[in-house]
Amino acid sequence: MADVNEEEVVAELREQVYREIFELFEGNRAAAEQWLSSPITVLGNQAPISLMENRRGLQKIRSLIKKWEQGAAS
Repeated sequence: MADVNEEEVVAELREQVYREIFELFEGNRAAAEQWLSSPITVLGNQAPISLMENRRGLQKIRSLIKKWEQGAAS
């Protein structure tokens, strides 16, 4: 049962991350999808999409988005 709950948590978190990414790119789906599939230095040269399968990866992406929103990352 714990696995089902974890899957639900990850699915909800993934949806939230997608919303945050689209908001970051002001609804520009093409730009958001390009960013999702591009290696990002601060993510260990991994594409964000590759990190979206578990809570830890999603939290890394959310942390990066928050830093960008605050103007701390480029």
